[in-house]
Amino acid sequence: MRKVKSMIANTTIENNIKNAYISAFEMNDKSLKDLIIINTKCLIDDKIQRYVYIDSNRLRDELIYYKFYGEKLSSKNIINILLPVILSNTNADKSEEVVIDLVSKYIRFLKIEENTYEYILSAICYNIIIHKLIENKNVEYEELLQSAKEKIIGFTMELDKSQVVKFQMERIKAIQIIDKYIDLKVYEYEEDKVLINMLNVLYDIYIEDREISDNGILSIKKSILSILNFEENLNINNIDFTLSMAEYVIKLRKYIINKKIYNNRVDPRSLIKLEVGEITIDPIFNQIEIIKKDFKNDILEIGVKAKSGIYNLKFKKS
Repeated sequence: MRKVKSMIANTTIENNIKNAYISAFEMNDKSLKDLIIINTKCLIDDKIQRYVYIDSNRLRDELIYYKFYGEKLSSKNIINILLPVILSNTNADKSEEVVIDLVSKYIRFLKIEENTYEYILSAICYNIIIHKLIENKNVEYEELLQSAKEKIIGFTMELDKSQVVKFQMERIKAIQIIDKYIDLKVYEYEEDKVLINMLNVLYDIYIEDREISDNGILSIKKSILSILNFEENLNINNIDFTLSMAEYVIKLRKYIINKKIYNNRVDPRSLIKLEVGEITIDPIFNQIEIIKKDFKNDILEIGVKAKSGIYNLKFKKS
């Protein structure tokens, strides 16, 4: 009987994880969706060390391509791009290490260094919140916030002397903000307040709901509600592919993919020589078909059809 209960519990956890992943796509920012997919494709399952991490080489090439097809993000609240890492790891502490590394890479890539420590501290909070919810969806609001607060209090990072004071001030500020939310003293949503917006999601879910329009915040809210079994997955484009990626996350979590390190290098401009209708294998997109080539205003646009969707890459005439 105990084994049967364990199997049922594991099935429930897996369903919650898949639902959280799929629900992250129930918003209207294509670039945010693309980055979630990119990060999923870059995951490596390490059975020996028992954690899942990001293949930096793969991420480098994914982001090289992204520069050619990616649209401008509509939200500064990008924390849910970390969701694939968080969901694929069973150990919250090891997951935290990967999350910090990944968010640091995106801070540089997206050139948002002025908010470095807020993004890092927000990522730490989000990591522990999601892990706590997966372990026990009945966890209380205050316990979630206390866990996030304890993580921030215990967090240290190696910094240049010139950055130590700035980081400590940001850490104190984050702790004070969390204390306010524990006391149910909340702020309004603000576009560039990443930690406050994430805590607002928890407040809205547990205490008093408010309307939100920001896609990044909505993605976080949908994922958390899904773990709590309050959301159904609706209105998601390419749902079959998204579902397959959610299944992939579960397999990574079980260390049954045995993903190999990526050792290729891409040159997006190699696509220029291909003709419409040609099918080839690409290191990043896998099997692709060229479905469009248009040259207008000194920009060549190439439409690429892959399993993950259609990508329109734009090349400026040099």
